[in-house]
Amino acid sequence: MSVNLNETIWHPRRERKMSEVRNQAILDVIKNCIVKKNNDIPFYVADFSDVLYKCRYWKTKLPGVEPFYAVKCNSDPMLLSLLVSLGIQFDCASKGEIDAVLAAGAESSDIIYAHPFKSNTFLRYAASVNVDLMTFDCEQELHKIKRIFPQARLVIRISIPNVPAAFPLSNKFGCTVKEAQKLLVTAQNLDLNVVGVSFHVGSLCEQAFAYAKAIKMAREVFDMAEDIGYHFTLLDLGGGFPGSTGSLDIFDKMCYYITSALDEHFPQGCGVRVIAEPGCYIACSAYTLCCKVIGKKTADMNPEDEESYKQQVFYYLNDGAYGSFGYGFEKYGFRIKPLLNKSQQASRPILRSKLWGATCCSSDCIVEDCLLPEMEVGEYIIFDNMGAYTRSLVTGFNGFPMPMTHYVFPPQSEYKNDILPPLEDFCKELGSNKMKAFVKIQDYIMHDDSNDDLFRKG
Repeated sequence: MSVNLNETIWHPRRERKMSEVRNQAILDVIKNCIVKKNNDIPFYVADFSDVLYKCRYWKTKLPGVEPFYAVKCNSDPMLLSLLVSLGIQFDCASKGEIDAVLAAGAESSDIIYAHPFKSNTFLRYAASVNVDLMTFDCEQELHKIKRIFPQARLVIRISIPNVPAAFPLSNKFGCTVKEAQKLLVTAQNLDLNVVGVSFHVGSLCEQAFAYAKAIKMAREVFDMAEDIGYHFTLLDLGGGFPGSTGSLDIFDKMCYYITSALDEHFPQGCGVRVIAEPGCYIACSAYTLCCKVIGKKTADMNPEDEESYKQQVFYYLNDGAYGSFGYGFEKYGFRIKPLLNKSQQASRPILRSKLWGATCCSSDCIVEDCLLPEMEVGEYIIFDNMGAYTRSLVTGFNGFPMPMTHYVFPPQSEYKNDILPPLEDFCKELGSNKMKAFVKIQDYIMHDDSNDDLFRKG
């Protein structure tokens, strides 16, 4: 049954009421997969209703900022297809990412090639598929673009110094405002089309005010470009937005500073298109990882020192640092949840524990020290907030496979007090005309990417 969007007022609080439904749906799928698969391969459960929630919330808080999903964060083909259907556009950094997005159904015009340094081959490929919007931050890149793709629309990337972030980027990419003037003169002399300014305050930015600072700096470059003879029409706010469960308060603060700064420096109607590159924000909380305990032993810590003698239980899981738990995963807000029922949790002792990965590498450690109910071999541990920079960093080292992925869209229609527009209507609300058959989801679906069947009813 279709819901008239004009008669349905969506509010984040209403959506939050669905969290228990989603959590139960994810748990049901996890238990169902354990029973049906009965193997030692880890797996994700991707909650697409969470992706919808994030897209809706973005539109509510930043209605004037177009999201270009950062594909590097999680390039799951099903996720990309969903985002295409929702009218989301894409930030790509390589030929492979461009290919993935185009294969998902996006148009070339939906892509910004947001890597300041592009290989000659990748640049030629971008030209061949007409991905013409791209960033730069130095003179050498300008000469390369002039030689290979002179028709490109260019966006100058400026660095935003002294911003605390989990992964600072200003030391690797971006030019100073002072350097920008020289680069714009060079671009003009080369007869290149520079159309705007981009920046990135750092992944998982820890200072919401940094966006206001960066927007003000971008305004300076806009004015500088006007004096040189350019008329910029694009502002790219980059990424840095958190996406873990419970991080919306931080995101709200960022939105406040972004909105205030845009109102001051780029008011509505000024002719400037504003975009941003959320990755973690969209994908992080949507993916839950389920790992199996494949080994266990009790280790003596400092056995020769009786005063500091301690025991720690080592658990060996079927995923690890060369799989889903790559560099920096701990900064994205993961939470450990042993898959035990209430009576099991109540009856088992809480022990100091260490979680090891599956490979033979001695540095393959997931969690150095934590407190867990005693687990047994063959039981499972769930990690949530695992959608950002996990799947995309899996190496296959030691022959361990990529985790499987199952997709769910928890039911809504059974809960009459919390009726939300169905997915099809939400896509129309976003203005997308790219509905894919696979996202015409009714109440509850599950897909296993190791199976040829597109969907199986849960």
